[in-house]
Amino acid sequence: MSYDLNPTPDQTQIRDAADALLAEHFPLARLRSGRRDDLTPLAEFGTFALSLPEAEGGAGFSLLEEALLHARLGRAVLSPSALAMALAPHLGATGPLCAAIATPDALLLADATGAERALVFAPDAIELVQLPGQTGAELPGLGHGAPLRRVARADCPVLARDSALRQRADLLICAWLLGLAEASRDLAVDYAGLRQQFGRPIGSFQAIKHHCANMAVNAESLSAQLDMAAIRLRDGAPDAGYQLAALRLIAPQRALANARLCIQIHGGIGFSDEADAHLHLKQAHLLDHLLGAETILDLPAPLAPHPRRPGAST
Repeated sequence: MSYDLNPTPDQTQIRDAADALLAEHFPLARLRSGRRDDLTPLAEFGTFALSLPEAEGGAGFSLLEEALLHARLGRAVLSPSALAMALAPHLGATGPLCAAIATPDALLLADATGAERALVFAPDAIELVQLPGQTGAELPGLGHGAPLRRVARADCPVLARDSALRQRADLLICAWLLGLAEASRDLAVDYAGLRQQFGRPIGSFQAIKHHCANMAVNAESLSAQLDMAAIRLRDGAPDAGYQLAALRLIAPQRALANARLCIQIHGGIGFSDEADAHLHLKQAHLLDHLLGAETILDLPAPLAPHPRRPGAST
């Protein structure tokens, strides 16, 4: 089994166009103003129809291209509503939606302003639900993170439910986590080259170099597993579920580790509102709660030993 992981011209064009769009409409500094994201530029870009068939009004790209695009979106710390709107067409839904975390008796709505429906990231399925007229009680937020509201599950009738969509959702969530891991790495490296101590940039000190190297390894290993899971899911391979479970295991670990190291490299300012490092940490925690419940231990390993055939050599 071998794959050419060099980006195709189409993939390079999607990546570069997405980076230009995000830089223009979604700079990280926007989050300091408290302004919520207007996702219209993403919709006009074709983000939410990238992998839909052309006959259904989509661009006809595969799950791999969609994952690569969402890795770029993850860098911008976008509203989780963008994830919901990317998945909603697979349930036959369009229009403004918000993402919701499922609890036994309630739904936690992330950035629900203006939303009439929510996409619920349940442990074993993705559900489309109708929201009540009142969007529930506001919960204490994590400064500049997506505002949360609590509504009773009984007040949100289920309009559609798809267990197969859970895999696509997990892949895209992990792509966002990769984007966060890469953004944390880049933010830390930039600061390490800027901040001076004892007359030298702190990036010249061995301890900081080791942290930055570890962040680079975290991001690269996560990127490799994202590619593998996306390709195997795209191809309908027998081990697709296992590869996705492996991705689901490491993605929040790598994203949270890089966010924490980024804060540490920033020193005292890293814990303050003045720096942007905290934004990646908060977003990674939120995305972790959107992931499905299936673990790698629930699935057979592709390379697990098989019974030895009679007469086979040892």
